[in-house]
Amino acid sequence: MTDIVIVHSKYGDASNHWYDWLANNLTLEGYNVKLFNLPYEKDSKIEKWVSEMKQQIQINKYETYFVTHGFGTLASLKYIEEMHVNYIEGLFSISGFMEDAQVSNELALTEKFQIDYKQVKRKVEAFYGLCAKDDKHVSYEETKRLMDKLGGKCKVTEYGGHFMEDDGFTTFTRLQSKMLGIMSQ
Repeated sequence: MTDIVIVHSKYGDASNHWYDWLANNLTLEGYNVKLFNLPYEKDSKIEKWVSEMKQQIQINKYETYFVTHGFGTLASLKYIEEMHVNYIEGLFSISGFMEDAQVSNELALTEKFQIDYKQVKRKVEAFYGLCAKDDKHVSYEETKRLMDKLGGKCKVTEYGGHFMEDDGFTTFTRLQSKMLGIMSQ
């Protein structure tokens, strides 16, 4: 059974947007799903996210995928870099970005840190990105740049915004279908 870890964005927590919906649907499909949750704090730091991830997430096998959103992508990449992880199958990044990205004020990073992308690539077999040209928080070019750095594939859509409730995303059937297709290969 494949393990799936869903990591929410900085805009809210695991109860927002499409996270709980996706977790329930993937569980019904037979996957073992962990829904990471860090209560919303406007000024939370990457160290706090990674520390909390170390408490909530255990990676025990190759058949593991991360599904990350916005700032949750950064936190997941830093977690994977720091943790003793042999090799996992993949990471899906929704509107993800790198630590040096030019992003909106709410997501602006006030701390300086770096991710060792070579180290992360040694631990994750495949990367998949999804972004939208009309995202007001993270430019689709930032997600593309992240996927290029990781050697991943990136799907750019015309519409979708930042894939949040405000953008109409309380469910995410397109993401679920794409994931099921990739994970069943």
